[in-house]
Amino acid sequence: MKKILVFILTAILMLNCGNKTGKTVSDTDSLSIDTVADAGIDKHSEAYIRQRIDTIYKGVGKSTYDSEGKEVSYISNPFNRDSAYCSERYYALMKEALQLCNETGDILYDYDYWVCGQDWSDDWSCKVAKVYEITDSTALVDLNIHNFSDIETTIALRFERDDWYIDDFSPSKDGNDDKKYLRETIRQGMKAREKAN
Repeated sequence: MKKILVFILTAILMLNCGNKTGKTVSDTDSLSIDTVADAGIDKHSEAYIRQRIDTIYKGVGKSTYDSEGKEVSYISNPFNRDSAYCSERYYALMKEALQLCNETGDILYDYDYWVCGQDWSDDWSCKVAKVYEITDSTALVDLNIHNFSDIETTIALRFERDDWYIDDFSPSKDGNDDKKYLRETIRQGMKAREKAN
């Protein structure tokens, strides 16, 4: 009787732990936040940050399809990469600056900071060169981007909402970074708005 009970409990346990999606699971399937936490992955490790940046930049420069099945570049794609992958404070600055530029008729950026250029080449690629200065809330990442030519650039990351998000596309120790540019654009836009009223 004990053997039958153990067999039944084992069978129930195996059925409850199986793949409930009905889909084939592969090594390329992305990990959910719960899976990452359960696996004990250190989100402040260089390896995790490299993987996060690879995930963020994976779709940049690639073509995607719209809801009607027409091929469009990611630049025309309705997916908002900025809101999905930028820190809340950086995205808030960008939105405010963009709104003021729309009011004044100015252009916020005359290039695409994701691809490091005005256009993107068919062989666009991005590779993490170095992850460094990792703290509880910040990190820096050097990137090698190929967009018609090879470009080296740095991005600043911020840890929030239980993951890493881009906090600046051109951080600098002297403060001459994208956030300074966005703040100055907002200041100038507010002045223009007041003058118009």
